[in-house]
Amino acid sequence: MGAGLSFGDGPHRCPGAHIALLETDVFLSRLLALEGVRMSGEPRVAFREAIGGYEIRGLTVALPRAGRAL
Repeated sequence: MGAGLSFGDGPHRCPGAHIALLETDVFLSRLLALEGVRMSGEPRVAFREAIGGYEIRGLTVALPRAGRAL
């Protein structure tokens, strides 16, 4: 199984989930704002009844070739 981030919702939601989501938003916004860094494809977004929230799968990031400065 590949690495990933997950923050569930619904009755078992972590009390600190909103902070984790904000941190993730800041991280991804800053990462994808770097020159040459981009998503290499469109991720899949789906609602999961079991967790009462959305999941994102297949979000991959492409980096510039070696030797090129960011």
